[in-house]
Amino acid sequence: MSKKIWATSLMAILASFTLTACGAKSTVTTHQPQPTTTKPKIKPLTVSELQHDKSLTYATIIYFAIHHTKLPRWQEVADMQAGWQVEIYPHRGSRKYLVWPDQHITSAQKNLAPNWFTMKNQQVIYDSFIVHSFRKDQTATTTLTKIVKQINHDHAEKKVRHMPHNLAIINHAK
Repeated sequence: MSKKIWATSLMAILASFTLTACGAKSTVTTHQPQPTTTKPKIKPLTVSELQHDKSLTYATIIYFAIHHTKLPRWQEVADMQAGWQVEIYPHRGSRKYLVWPDQHITSAQKNLAPNWFTMKNQQVIYDSFIVHSFRKDQTATTTLTKIVKQINHDHAEKKVRHMPHNLAIINHAK
């Protein structure tokens, strides 16, 4: 027991004893532990939520590419402040999503082939062109379920939910 707590307890006992001996009523005050404050619980991401919000889906896929794939060129789009521009094109009966750094990028600034991804059902295929090389593009494959699980594990739900604010979408596949 610390000296301060012991001294406070001793004084309370002595005061109680003195008041009781003099015929007064005894009152002993105890200190209640202060409730600990907890952070508000952030709602985990779900695949269902992504199916209802395309911007959030793109943000989630981009976040995962930056932080969890081993495709170096995806680091080119890692600036969360500048954001992203996603251009959607038809691609083999599906869609191809080009991801450019900076939500305000202009056509004149689009000199180099961007990173992109495609989706089929729950599967996400990342693709990255290797600059100054005649080698095959680098790819990575995962699922929306794995992406959501990883983001929730990272406790990055709040960050990912904010990303669509810095996302511009241009749809050429209408």
